[in-house]
Amino acid sequence: MRTIAIALSLLTSLCSLAACAQSRADSSLHIDATDLPRLLLSARQTIPLDSNQRGTDLALWYPKWVPGSHAPGGPIQNIAGFAVSDQDGNAIKWSRTPGEVYRFIAHVPKSATELNIDFRYITNQSAANSHGLDSFGASDIGLISPNTVLVYPEGMNDGEWTVETTLTLPDEWKAATALEAVESEGDADYAYAPTTIRMLIDAPIMVGRHYKMYELNEEGVNAPPHRLHVFSEMASAVDIHPEVLAGYQRMVTQAARLFGSHPYPSMDILLGTTNQLDRNGLEHLRTTMNIIPLGTLDHPDNLNGWDQMLVPHEYVHSWCGKYRRPDAMATTDFHTPKGTELLWVYEGMTQYMGELLEIRAGLGTLDEYRWSLLTRYRSARLNQGRDWRPLADTCSASHTLRGGSANWGDLRRGQDYYYEGALIWMEADAIIRTETDGAKSIEDFVHAFFRADEPTDDPNPYSRADVIRYLNDVVDYDWETFIAERVDDVTGKPLAGVEKLGYSIQYTNEPPTGPNRSRIDPLDARDSLGISLSGDGSIRSVILGSPADKAGLAPRMRIMAINDYTWSRQRFADLMATSGSEGSITFTTVSGDRLKDVTITYDGGPRYMTMVRDESKPDILAEIMKAR
Repeated sequence: MRTIAIALSLLTSLCSLAACAQSRADSSLHIDATDLPRLLLSARQTIPLDSNQRGTDLALWYPKWVPGSHAPGGPIQNIAGFAVSDQDGNAIKWSRTPGEVYRFIAHVPKSATELNIDFRYITNQSAANSHGLDSFGASDIGLISPNTVLVYPEGMNDGEWTVETTLTLPDEWKAATALEAVESEGDADYAYAPTTIRMLIDAPIMVGRHYKMYELNEEGVNAPPHRLHVFSEMASAVDIHPEVLAGYQRMVTQAARLFGSHPYPSMDILLGTTNQLDRNGLEHLRTTMNIIPLGTLDHPDNLNGWDQMLVPHEYVHSWCGKYRRPDAMATTDFHTPKGTELLWVYEGMTQYMGELLEIRAGLGTLDEYRWSLLTRYRSARLNQGRDWRPLADTCSASHTLRGGSANWGDLRRGQDYYYEGALIWMEADAIIRTETDGAKSIEDFVHAFFRADEPTDDPNPYSRADVIRYLNDVVDYDWETFIAERVDDVTGKPLAGVEKLGYSIQYTNEPPTGPNRSRIDPLDARDSLGISLSGDGSIRSVILGSPADKAGLAPRMRIMAINDYTWSRQRFADLMATSGSEGSITFTTVSGDRLKDVTITYDGGPRYMTMVRDESKPDILAEIMKAR
């Protein structure tokens, strides 16, 4: 027996449920991860049976609607072994409910006093809607999502039904999780106190050979304990750069000032820096799961873009999405469908608050954020899917949109409630500041709406009417119309907030440039020809009604020549520069086995959208992003 190597104790006295203190849990789960480097996970779950469950057909659900994915995406397709037996090892027959693959039926004999369910699970096979809640393994690092290797009886309440978990790992591996570690009494490497199935599924376990833990609380900050757990396949990679660590510490400080309270007794941020697993992230109440590439934490210059945004985003979700949760998403099991209509709050507010923390903590800069705003405003303006699909429908149909569209994606729209939802909340922030002459901001809303008087495991649900009421408590404004125009109306108003922030939208004939050598690619000519190209001349997207569309160009075609000269990036840029005088451009294209000459009539020259500071107005954007 090994003693516990990592103490991640969460105070048992803070468990909100009396069931947590029961001497016997409703279920036990032993996870055997010794084959995780071979992409296999095994588990045995034991469920004691009461007299009403013996001699019956007992319905067992595999988690289908796992929080965070907003989809019926539980990765049941990866089960490679499922056997049910009684307390004496006698096999118990099972079947599956017709039309509902997540619902197993165990045909329990009267003699059975407990069910033993043995799982074998294939890792590293996530689908678009299960990536954040799947299990993964590699030679030196892994991630275990408990929802992949358990079931629960139909009719249980996820805030009451308890599970006692143990874990066995490969030799010399370590584990970190928000679960409460206790002394192991058997051969398991780790043992965890009984907890509700809600909190177990909400507590992924990061494992690996190389590990280091960092304290994130700055001195004098009113916040519960925050810990950063770093895993990697390289021993040197878990020693993160001091400036990166300082940024995460400031993030905790800025969050305490932004929210004013915490819904959790402690926070354990799991962070893998690895090339053995794909980028990943998912929100949880007392922890977050984050995976970014190897070397990203070695220097502040390496931490940028999505990797820079990830930890603050998932961290904010503890308040927005886990504690405060749309009422239609606050179910008490993992198979009842969740209503996702308010994802423009759940994800949109989180996107805004996460990036606000990112900039205030110094993980990113204001210039970087301005640049990202330009790209989002531009994408929103060019997105033709809004001609038929309101933002609200991207929320309602969320799980059909994850993963994107290879062709004509702008006609379908994607999960726009992230970035476009953030634009709505930023505009609301600007309105509050303007209406109150700077006396109030969105932070007044955040303090009240996300207030947690004490740590809790229970979500605090809200409705759309609640959101509007809390906004009106901050400043009297027609918030109902404001939201309806941006969420429910087909066209929406994605650029409405630009002027309120102290900026204006203009067009230029030179590609705008941003920080860190970023710029709008000259091959992205959607503002002019209505076409976006890859470096080899392949067409990525076409705007309907544009010159490119009228000429019959389409995604997946490839431009082989321009005006009888072979394709090159520079030749395209040169032709765009002279298009104002030439009046047309002839492309030789290939589509499948066919070559075709296509002439585009265009005399407008290069044209690119940019965002310019309006010096006649206060820079509200800069004020918003100032550290507190």
